[in-house]
Amino acid sequence: MRLNIFFTIITLFIFELYGVNAQTSRLDPKDVEGWYSATLKLDLPKKWESSFSFETRFYNNLKDYFGTYISIDATKNINKHIGITAEYRAASFSYGLTHRFTIGMEANKKIKKKLHLSGRLLLQNRIQDSYDPIITTDKNIFWRARAQAKYEITKNIDLYGSVEPIMMVGGNNFVDNWRNTIGLKCKVAKKTKLDLFYIYRPDYGKTSYNRYFHIIGVNVVYTLKVKKPQNDRDKIKATL
Repeated sequence: MRLNIFFTIITLFIFELYGVNAQTSRLDPKDVEGWYSATLKLDLPKKWESSFSFETRFYNNLKDYFGTYISIDATKNINKHIGITAEYRAASFSYGLTHRFTIGMEANKKIKKKLHLSGRLLLQNRIQDSYDPIITTDKNIFWRARAQAKYEITKNIDLYGSVEPIMMVGGNNFVDNWRNTIGLKCKVAKKTKLDLFYIYRPDYGKTSYNRYFHIIGVNVVYTLKVKKPQNDRDKIKATL
């Protein structure tokens, strides 16, 4: 029942999205984007995690290629509920390469049996604005604060939603843009999950007009568990 409601909502969003006319500008500030990615996630010993992602984006109502993004991150879980994270992302466009560096932390808590709540705070240094290629020295700093809830529909299907204001230090507005997300994660193989999501992203970063982005995304996540190498003593115990 819940799954049918989710797909009905996504279908209505898609019909609305294709009613949008063009890429964002002052005269037409709405656009539809597609974010398609694959992620290799490593579950490492000593409460470490890492991932490598490759993503391609399309804009102008999904008609035109926008850019390619490659990112690598690492997370250290301090305890059961809190972790610290760092990420580097390179983005390749027709006009060159841009970079972004991120540090932050995340807290999570399981409520009852199937509901998970989490909060994340990030600090990002972005070198050049991807949406304004003529600005080549845009070294801005952003705060991002995300609140997310995830519900286990079944053992292999999770429904999640989040709200994330993004704030540029010294920007024109207190909140530069929002990312309001609803998504569905499905286990499709032993180590593989499919993440389908929709993002409504109002952007207030322009001085003379606001922009509105509707984003449809697909991410395939493959998780590999890396075991701690056994020393000679462990090997002897394992054979006993």
